[in-house]
Amino acid sequence: MSTALKVKWYTGSKGKVGIAKVQTDDGDIEYRISSVDGFLEHMDVQQIVAWGAWFPIEAGDALFLEEA
Repeated sequence: MSTALKVKWYTGSKGKVGIAKVQTDDGDIEYRISSVDGFLEHMDVQQIVAWGAWFPIEAGDALFLEEA
């Protein structure tokens, strides 16, 4: 099962959106994005991992860039 390593949350007038850095079953890193309910964080993370749309690798790498 794919695992969320980190998640960033964004809130606007129409609701919440999460972008997750995901490690796949094959050990690859990819990024997923989805709107979420915003009631239970662990359920929202599961939704993003399972059903989120693919998010561009380059954009995800820049968004989740680790600071020194």
